[in-house]
Amino acid sequence: MNPCIRFLGFSVLVVGFLISCSYSENQTEKTDLITNEQMVEDNDKALLLIKTNCFTCHNPDLKIANRVAPPLFQIREHYLGNETTQNGFITAIINFLSNPTEENSIMPEAVRNFGLMPKMTFKDEDIKLIATYLYNNDISSDEWYKKWEAFEKKTLQTPPEINYEDLGRNIANETKANLGKNLMAAVKKKGAAGAVEFCNTRAIPITDSMAVVLNATIKRVSDKPRNPINQANENELEYIENWRIAKTKGEKYSPKIFELNSKIVGYYPIETNEMCMKCHGIPKKQINTQTLSAIKKLYPNDKAFGYAENEIRGIFIVIMEKK
Repeated sequence: MNPCIRFLGFSVLVVGFLISCSYSENQTEKTDLITNEQMVEDNDKALLLIKTNCFTCHNPDLKIANRVAPPLFQIREHYLGNETTQNGFITAIINFLSNPTEENSIMPEAVRNFGLMPKMTFKDEDIKLIATYLYNNDISSDEWYKKWEAFEKKTLQTPPEINYEDLGRNIANETKANLGKNLMAAVKKKGAAGAVEFCNTRAIPITDSMAVVLNATIKRVSDKPRNPINQANENELEYIENWRIAKTKGEKYSPKIFELNSKIVGYYPIETNEMCMKCHGIPKKQINTQTLSAIKKLYPNDKAFGYAENEIRGIFIVIMEKK
C-alpha cells in the first residue's frame, strides 16, 4: 500500500478518535450539568414541601415551649439507623405518611406524647422527594441551616413557578397542619372531649386566619357535616362520591382544579386515620361516652360519625387568585 495512503488513513482514524473523545467529554459535561441542575431543583422543591407541610408542627427550633410534635431532625434520627439504606428509609417514611397509624410508626413514644398526626394530602412523588432529601441531608447541622437561610432568601427573591394544583395542596396541607397542631394540643390537655370543644370554638377562626396568611379562601365541607354550615353543595358532593367510587376500585382520585369567576378553585380530600376515630368513628365503641356527650351538646344535628380509617370525611376547598 502506498505510504501516503497509509498515513492518510491513520490520520483520519486519529482525528476521528479525537473528535469522538471530545464529543464524549462534551456529552458527559452536559449530562453532569443536567444532573446537577435537577438535583438543585429537587432539593429546592423538597425544601418548599418541608417548609409548607412539615415545619408547622415539626419545627426545628428547640426553644419552643409547648411542642405538639417532635422536630423533624429527631424523626430523621429515628428512621436513620447505622445500616439503613436509602430505599429502606424512603419506604418507611412513605408507609407512615401514606397512612399514619401506630402500627406504621417506629416512634411509639412520640405517638404516646403527641398523638398521631393527621393524614395529609401528598402526591406519592412528593413524599419520595421529601424522604430522599431527609436521607441525604443532616438537617440538624450548622451547614444545613446556612443552606436553609440561603433557600429562604432565594424563594423571596424568585418565587417558584405557579402550579395551581400544588399551590392549593400546600395551602390545604398547611391549614390542616395548623388545625392538627392545635387539635393535638387540645387532646393532650383535655382528651377527645376537649378536641370537640376546640373544633366548636377554634377550627373556623384558625382556618380563616390561615386564609389571610396564605392569601386564599379556605373552607371545609362534607356530605356528613358535624356543623351544618359545612354542608357540601352539589358539585362538592359529586367530587366526594367520585372519590369513594375510585377508592372501591383501588384507584387514586386526584384533586379537582378548575377556574370560576376569574379565580382558581381546588378540591382536596380530607381522609380519616386512626386519630380521627375518637371523634368520628362508631359511637360508644370508638367514640367514648364523655366525647359523645360533648358532641351531642355542641352539635345536636351531628352527622359526622360512623367512619372507618382511610375514608373521605370531606374536602378542603381552596380558592386562589389567578396570577
